[in-house]
Amino acid sequence: MSTAQTAAPGAQIGFRAYLWQFKSGVVAVASAESAGHAGFGLGDGSIALRPFDNPEAETTRRLIAHPDATLLCLAAAPDGEGFVSGGDDGRLMLTTVSGEGQELATVPRKWIEQLAVSEGGIVYGAGKRVGLLNARGEPVATFDDHPSTVTGLAFNPKGKRFAVSHYGGVSLWWCKAETQPAKRLNWKSSHLTVTWSPDGKFVMTATQENEMHGWRLSDSADMRMSGYPNKPRSLSWSKDGRWLATSGAEVVVVWDCKGKGPMGTAPMELNRGAVVTAVAFHPRLGMVASGDVNGLIKLGRVNDETSIDMEQLGRSPVTALTWSRDGRYLIAGGEDGSAGILDFGE
Repeated sequence: MSTAQTAAPGAQIGFRAYLWQFKSGVVAVASAESAGHAGFGLGDGSIALRPFDNPEAETTRRLIAHPDATLLCLAAAPDGEGFVSGGDDGRLMLTTVSGEGQELATVPRKWIEQLAVSEGGIVYGAGKRVGLLNARGEPVATFDDHPSTVTGLAFNPKGKRFAVSHYGGVSLWWCKAETQPAKRLNWKSSHLTVTWSPDGKFVMTATQENEMHGWRLSDSADMRMSGYPNKPRSLSWSKDGRWLATSGAEVVVVWDCKGKGPMGTAPMELNRGAVVTAVAFHPRLGMVASGDVNGLIKLGRVNDETSIDMEQLGRSPVTALTWSRDGRYLIAGGEDGSAGILDFGE
């Protein structure tokens, strides 16, 4: 554990950092709010747990969610009491903090690589198929009408629709069992991930061509934001939906999405340094955390464009970042198994 008081022009932030080293790389992180635990999804198929109220605990509990398999995606369960995960064993698992495991779905000979969770349900992607479950983990529907492998999933703010990224664009579906056509948002490219703005106005993707692409849903107008030296695989919105933070450059590239959208505007640049690999906007404040290829975590503020070096997580790329819902804790994981919780206090 380390304690730091980090200062920059116009900013002073106190926090405590609790750091660990796992034998397997961290694939994803999540915050099980109701259960009071941070979860670190590891490449060996397990979920490592750390309690928020005792992050200095001498031992780390491990839940074996995918025995003899690789965990590929992780999210907090809808009720916040555990975690939903997918693996290269084709299984979608619900694992409670107490260690109880339940298989929610299985897709033989496929990898479950994509996952999104809302308070009302779960969607997962395996190959060209997307499965929809309700909040209790019961199957609702499957959606197979996609032109290629599913590369990303995102619910809309109300959890009533979801977006699926794939080659050629995005498909929008309603969360219901009835037969329905997908609404297509077309753009000829390989789309790598998808996100839906918190105000419901925009759907945005990252593409193979080192660009961002987006659609304004009111009129399906296209937006294209280029100039990235690398693929912007990590995307995160501010709470109000105005700002979209992205990885893929030696800064956090932050687009202003007010009005008609960001196309044709110059983005804000925060947290300059090494290539950024993960970003996460604070759930309440105008601050964005980032991790880079060298394992350094930074924090940037959009109101005054201040950037602060926070903590050296490890020596490899930061692979995952997320905040607890109240914004007190920042959970981070690295490719080399480095992991940590930054506690910003009350």
